[in-house]
Amino acid sequence: MKRFLLFAVVAVFISPAFAGAGESGTEILKNRCASCHDLKGPAPQTIRQLWKRDAPDLFYAGNKFRREWLVAWLQKPVRIRPAGVNYLRNINSTPPENQKTKSGRKFDVLYGKVLKPLKHATLNKAEAMAVTDALMELKPHYDLVANVKLDTTKKVTLDQGEVLIDKVYGCQSCHQIEPGYGGYTGAELYTAGRRLQPEYMLSYIKRPRSWDPKIWMPNGHVKPADLQKIVNYLILLSKEDFDASN
Repeated sequence: MKRFLLFAVVAVFISPAFAGAGESGTEILKNRCASCHDLKGPAPQTIRQLWKRDAPDLFYAGNKFRREWLVAWLQKPVRIRPAGVNYLRNINSTPPENQKTKSGRKFDVLYGKVLKPLKHATLNKAEAMAVTDALMELKPHYDLVANVKLDTTKKVTLDQGEVLIDKVYGCQSCHQIEPGYGGYTGAELYTAGRRLQPEYMLSYIKRPRSWDPKIWMPNGHVKPADLQKIVNYLILLSKEDFDASN
């Protein structure tokens, strides 16, 4: 009886260790992600530093991503930047005449099939949730979104949103609003509404270099009302079915 009680007591103290024998979310980030992703910041302060970046910075992931998207993506990672993070290595800025937007602006295009398949760790559900919890704690740029709020009354149709993205502000020359339609330099926009927090989108579009000082994305001087409409459009666009798995 005493042996049984001793075993039970030992089990109580040991079982948490065994239950936690797997890596925590923070440990997974440190052991499997930190070699490619910056988890501490700051963002690149020089062009030389930017040129060396081959994976997105994650040190402000909690300010940027939607939790549910992160959990799903970490279990089934797919490319969201057609030309890769370091896109200048893969982009031709003088595309042929048939690569134009409806407004007549030219898209950037890939030199060819130069990108290797995306290689990214695939996590199981428990790992993905643990990593996501750890990433959502990374919020150093709270000040950039503290007073930012999406105005859901500034609704637009898909056509109206495309006019803003393409003809008015020229975003489509670098970003795709559906698979294969648009530029390759930036991340795809047709999943942005699922991937990104509205406050982040509003803040980033308004002043991208507040987040990333040396990024090539320009400040488009977007009017406040148009900014709200663009983010509402991106959320609406993300609900379309483009047979995209991301």
